[in-house]
Amino acid sequence: MKILSIVLIVAACAISPPAPDKTAEHLRINPKDGLAYVWIPPGVYWTGCLTGDTNCFGWERKRAEIKIAEGFWIGRTEVTQLAFQHIMHANPSFYIGMQLPVDSVSWPAARTYCARIGMRLPSESEWEYAAYGGATEPPRQPLSTIAWYDPNSQDTTHPVGQKLPNGYGLFDMLGNVMEWVSDIGTAPEGNRLLKGGSFFNAARALRISNRLGAPEDLRHRDVGFRCAANQW
Repeated sequence: MKILSIVLIVAACAISPPAPDKTAEHLRINPKDGLAYVWIPPGVYWTGCLTGDTNCFGWERKRAEIKIAEGFWIGRTEVTQLAFQHIMHANPSFYIGMQLPVDSVSWPAARTYCARIGMRLPSESEWEYAAYGGATEPPRQPLSTIAWYDPNSQDTTHPVGQKLPNGYGLFDMLGNVMEWVSDIGTAPEGNRLLKGGSFFNAARALRISNRLGAPEDLRHRDVGFRCAANQW
């Protein structure tokens, strides 16, 4: 009888369905470009410099609470050269490698790519909110574990997704390539904004609140992007 009980228990365990993968509920592959996109829930965060942060630049936004009213999808990684070439039938990159982030992309080209896959560029607030990864303060890990930047990059981009992800499972939000967002900046008026810093930058530039204004037609070797959408 004991042997039979053990057999029944083992059999029951063998046929029990696996525990649901909760991460799968928040991850989708866009069939058009083959890249993974992560769901970011609505919420509230603080933009701008932290009180007492001596590394702040004068052009950063003032400290303010921002409400993200709608959840959104955003690229788990920066757009790769493989995906960009598939959608745009071109590769403008200075550094060549299919799993490297596409670089030397202008703002209009980035916007066109996102539109072709049924998405858009994220806003600056969406980008910052996603970059915090659900935390209320900047990452505490050593920067070298989450980002490619001047001290560890050997002055080049690196394949996406090699460093540690943030709390939302997003890679390379800081470093590797700077990322276009949809917003118009200031000084001079009409410039678009870049976020996240790059392999080319020192640590001070790789801060979530930092922003760089640039003309729409800028094509630089450390400029890339990722896409977002509320739904698709």
